[in-house]
Amino acid sequence: MNLEISSYVGAGYLKLGKTRNYIRKCFDNKFKEFKKTPISETSTDDFGYCHVYYTKEDKCEAIEFFEIAKITFNGKSLMGEPYNNIKKFFEVIDNTIDFDDNGFTSIKYGIGVYAPFAEDEPKEPVESIIIFEKGYYD
Repeated sequence: MNLEISSYVGAGYLKLGKTRNYIRKCFDNKFKEFKKTPISETSTDDFGYCHVYYTKEDKCEAIEFFEIAKITFNGKSLMGEPYNNIKKFFEVIDNTIDFDDNGFTSIKYGIGVYAPFAEDEPKEPVESIIIFEKGYYD
């Protein structure tokens, strides 16, 4: 499955802001519902290659894709690519990136990149990509 990210809109047919029921129908209602953390206010849906996060109103506010998904942004493949390559790509298009030990977040494009060993092993692949609505990290 190839999905192209549209900033603050979604990835392919998966759209931010859609209802939980709409998202579940996109996956033929094949999901596992769980709480991401013990203090999570809402449940998350696991669809195998992604987790979908919802607001209290049951609207999709973020989607986290895992290695088995083929995710692109501006035509560039992001998933499974070496972290340092993806970091360089984003540094060219966004000078406001927020870096941490496990990757970075681009508020400008509504995309977060997770690579658990980003600092120590920058050639290791990106493990997940999250896309989110405006205000998600506020």
